[in-house]
Amino acid sequence: MPRTWVCIEFHEPTRGDRRYLSRIGDDLTVGVGRLKTMRTQTSVLISEPTKMYCDLMRKAFCSVRQRFQVAAYAASAGEILAGLQEYRPQVAVISSDLEDGALMGVRLLSVIRKDYPDTRTLLVMGSPDPKLVVDAFRFGADGVFNRNSPFEHLCKAVEVVSRGQIWANTEELHYVLNALARSPKPQTLDPTVESRLTKREAAAVRLAIEGLSNREIAKQLTLTEHTVKNYLFRVFDKLGVSSRVELLLSCLRESEYDREESAEKTELAAGNVPAVEKQNTAGML
Repeated sequence: MPRTWVCIEFHEPTRGDRRYLSRIGDDLTVGVGRLKTMRTQTSVLISEPTKMYCDLMRKAFCSVRQRFQVAAYAASAGEILAGLQEYRPQVAVISSDLEDGALMGVRLLSVIRKDYPDTRTLLVMGSPDPKLVVDAFRFGADGVFNRNSPFEHLCKAVEVVSRGQIWANTEELHYVLNALARSPKPQTLDPTVESRLTKREAAAVRLAIEGLSNREIAKQLTLTEHTVKNYLFRVFDKLGVSSRVELLLSCLRESEYDREESAEKTELAAGNVPAVEKQNTAGML
């Protein structure tokens, strides 16, 4: 039975001016005459746990160079961070396992989200494990991809997340929504977000992220469904989102960000240094 994929379009990310490489691999020179073509490509950073797999992935993307430009490839967390800093790609394809160890790519997602917010991230994993899927979105991934799928599906996934959409099949999306439903505490709005909303808008959003329908929200707030819908549309516009799903994912990420910030303060107080540090690149093109 074919799998159904859900691509949820959110806001279009601001890309600004992009810096492209003057050389891709060892076989293609990009000159001024190709600048127009380059603008239609999606710049990508790719990662795999070994240099050989990185090279194979790079060659696969170069076979569709009319759609993608491989900005850098990396096998370790340090190389990934160095590549992001140097090239600022539109999409980072992050392997769940890296040269540094198992699930290192998952741990790196929150660092990328915090330090490189303009780069969209797609986590590539070996199996659709429910906990791994939830952790991926919790730490900031914009999509998850099963490496047993065809390469053309990976290309589509990269293009989807580059446009500000979420890449996940229905089963994986249910993992995330179920995790939110089982959360021991109600989802809350970040104070900086709430400050941008009216009291009525904030009240509607609080109920929406708890899973209430427009009709149920209208009943609780003594409003019409049409008014609730208008409130939510205005909120989505203010926050740069276009669906309840992204709103829920934002709450999931905000909860994780608060936990990380608390843990980071504890580590600093104890005199510990962060586990992931930027290193010199070894796999840049």
